Amino acid sequence: MNKQVKVKLKTTIRQPNEQSEVYELWASGSFIKKGNYDYLKYEEVLEDKKVKTTVKMAETDALVLRSGGLNMRLPFVLNAEQTGNYESEYGNLKVTTTTHSMSYEKTEQDGRFIVQYDFLVGGEPVGEYTLEFHYTEGSL
Repeated sequence: MNKQVKVKLKTTIRQPNEQSEVYELWASGSFIKKGNYDYLKYEEVLEDKKVKTTVKMAETDALVLRSGGLNMRLPFVLNAEQTGNYESEYGNLKVTTTTHSMSYEKTEQDGRFIVQYDFLVGGEPVGEYTLEFHYTEGSL
C-alpha cells in the first residue's frame, strides 16, 4: 500500500538548565506499508540542500534514515541503546540513541509516531530529544 500524505514533524530538544528548543516541519510525502513495518518518506530542504528522509516505524523499534544534503542513520529500540552514524563535514561521527518511550497510533487516514530518546554524538550528550511524526492522507 502506498498513499500520498502530509507529514508534520515536531522536534523538541531539551538540555539541562536551558529552555527547550522546538522545531516544526511540514512536508508532502508518502506512506508505505511493507510487511510488519510502515514507512514515511518525505523530502525537505536544509541550508539549500535537499534531504530525503525515510522513517521506518513499528511498535517497539524504528529507524530514521536521511540522505542527500545530510546523511544520518538513527536507530531506535525501546529501552535500549543503539548506535548509528552521522556524516558531517568533519567526517563520519558515531551517534547513540537510548530510547525511553515510543508510541505509534494509526487509523486508515492518519497516524502519529512519537519517540523520546537521549542523543549522543561522538560519545558526548547533546540533549534529550522528542520526535513527533504526524501524517494525514492528502498533500500540502
